[in-house]
Amino acid sequence: MKRCKKCKVPLSGFLGKVSKIVAKVKPSEKFLGVCNKCEPKDEPKGKYLCQICAREIDESAALMHVKTEEYLLELIRKDHPEWKENKSTCPHCIEYYRALIKKAEI
Repeated sequence: MKRCKKCKVPLSGFLGKVSKIVAKVKPSEKFLGVCNKCEPKDEPKGKYLCQICAREIDESAALMHVKTEEYLLELIRKDHPEWKENKSTCPHCIEYYRALIKKAEI
């Protein structure tokens, strides 16, 4: 069952249907992994939601994916198939995947 990364409300399955009817909660059309209630209403200029953890990050902290190792990108794609290279990801999530690679000595 898919849940909102911020408020954990069910977004799919039977409970997702109940949430949609009762609370008018549905998956965001703009942001993957969050519900329509948790999506930023007015996205401030220079701010992004990380595609992996849904944290709000500044443009200056967002990782430019062209600079990352291809293997790192493959690991992220494996865990998060909805992830897109042309969107931003927070440094915390990138460091998490770098640590996985280092720990496994891959």
